[in-house]
Amino acid sequence: AGYMRLFLRIGFPGMLMMSVEAWAFEILAIFAGNLPDSVTALATHAVLMNIIVMVWTMLLGLGVASSIRVGNLLGANAPKKAKLACHAAIAMTFGMSLVFAALLLVLNEQIPRLFLDDEESIDLAAKILVLWFPFEIADGLNTSMQGIFRGAGKQKSAAISNLVGYYGLGVPLGVLLAFHYDFGVKGLWLGIGFGMVGTVLGLTFLMLRYWKWSQLAVEAQQRTAQ
Repeated sequence: AGYMRLFLRIGFPGMLMMSVEAWAFEILAIFAGNLPDSVTALATHAVLMNIIVMVWTMLLGLGVASSIRVGNLLGANAPKKAKLACHAAIAMTFGMSLVFAALLLVLNEQIPRLFLDDEESIDLAAKILVLWFPFEIADGLNTSMQGIFRGAGKQKSAAISNLVGYYGLGVPLGVLLAFHYDFGVKGLWLGIGFGMVGTVLGLTFLMLRYWKWSQLAVEAQQRTAQ
């Protein structure tokens, strides 16, 4: 029973942390379907989702590696090495995200043509990919940092940060821009992009303000002993 409680105490926030991000994009699809030109909006949104998820899955590997490396080092009572692994993961993710963001920027017109033959949707997707450039970097950093939070056993903090970033900022801002200011699907994606930035800033604040790596190592060893 104690083991199950420990598992759920770690697992449920981890599930919530990942789910709230995915659900935010699904909610965007619902709002895109309620825009005036819903066919074009949904087609554009679907293409952008395919592109962003494709990049995200490649960066997810770094997030998984971050989680494993940080978790192992904390469990081995090596907090300094865990901190170094954290910094290395963030630096590598930033570099890779920058490369992917640059590719999306340079190929912003060519990539949507792999999915669409409707010029209006292609043009709209291309314009949004240009705007998405800085947010792709935030998306990559978010993936890596959430892996670090999982490795440190801080899933609950990351889940709360995601809830605030996506549902306190990203989705409401996207809906406001899309419907009140007539930005359409472009507004939805700008909103969720700023939500990502808010999430990354929140995770960074929590890490810098509250994390003591020596204490994280003690907590990791306590979990291992249970």
